[in-house]
Amino acid sequence: MERLWYVPTYAILTFLALGPLLAFLHVVPPLAGFSLVLLAVLVGVVFGIGLAGAAAFASVTQKSWRPRAVRGALLPLSVGLLAIGMATTSKVPPIHDISTDLDDRIEFTPDVAAASANKDAQGQDRTMVDEMQKSGYPDLAPIQLALPPDQAFAKARAVAEAMPGWQVTNADLESGRIEATATSRLFHFVDDIVIRVRPDAGGSRIDLRSRSRVGQSDLGANAARIRAYTAEMKKG
Repeated sequence: MERLWYVPTYAILTFLALGPLLAFLHVVPPLAGFSLVLLAVLVGVVFGIGLAGAAAFASVTQKSWRPRAVRGALLPLSVGLLAIGMATTSKVPPIHDISTDLDDRIEFTPDVAAASANKDAQGQDRTMVDEMQKSGYPDLAPIQLALPPDQAFAKARAVAEAMPGWQVTNADLESGRIEATATSRLFHFVDDIVIRVRPDAGGSRIDLRSRSRVGQSDLGANAARIRAYTAEMKKG
C-alpha cells in the first residue's frame, strides 16, 4: 500500500522522460511528446495539492501515515508550484506568429501555409494578436542596413544559412525573398521563416516573419529567433 503514495511521482518522472525522448527519436509527433510533459505538470498540480492536503490533515490528526503522505507529496507539489509560479509570472504573450512589419506582413507561399496547422488570424483576432505582440515584444523592428539591396540580400542569406537549426529552402534575389525553416533540437518542432529585403532610404530594409506550425503559444521562441537573427545581421 505504501507504494500507492508514490504513483503520482512515478507518473511524473515517466511522462517527463518519455515525452522528450519519444519526440527526439521521432516515435511520436513533436506536439504529442510535448503534451506528455504538460501531462506531467498537470499531474503535479492536481496530486501535489491533493497530497499536500492529505499530509496536512495527517499532521493535525496525528495519523500514522503522515510520513508517507509527506514523501509522496514532495515531487508533485514541487512540480505543481513551479508550474503555477511560471504561469503567473510569465510575460510571454500566448501567440505563435511574429513579424517585424505588422502593416505590410510578409505572406507565406501557399505550400508553406498548407504545411502549418496554425492558420492566419483574421479580423479582430489579427488585431488582438498584433496588439499582444506590440505589448510583449516592443523591441522587434525591421533591420536597417547601409547596403544596396543586392549586398543586403547576400548578407541576409548568408546569416540565415549560418543560424543554428535553420535550413534555407528558397532564396530569390529578384523578389528579395528568403524562405527557411527552423527545427528545435529536442522536440523537433518546425517553424517557418520568411525574410524580405527591400531598398530603403539609400540602403536596405530587412523584415522577418517567423511562425510556429503547431501550438497556440510559442513560449517566446519566434521572437527570440528574430532577435538572434537581427543581432547577427548587425555584426560587422
